[in-house]
Amino acid sequence: MILSYPNIYQIVMEKLILKGKKEVKNLLVDSLHQTIQALGISKSSKKADKLVERSAKKLAAVVADRLKKDRKKLVKAKKKSETKKKELVTA
Repeated sequence: MILSYPNIYQIVMEKLILKGKKEVKNLLVDSLHQTIQALGISKSSKKADKLVERSAKKLAAVVADRLKKDRKKLVKAKKKSETKKKELVTA
């Protein structure tokens, strides 16, 4: 089952410039810990912390790969538009 979250990359990119897995993982870990604290649990157990770390690491890998692909598409589209502009100017 593939979950799709519309504009999640734009929301994250507006606030921070994320370039790699490590930054995405840190953001996810912080968010998960804040969510756990919001539920009323003062301190999570070591087992819960390990689970948060592992799940954040897996999610970060997926999100970082997607961000990398999106960045490549943007660069490719930008180069393509620049070559079209050059062709119009020379013609």
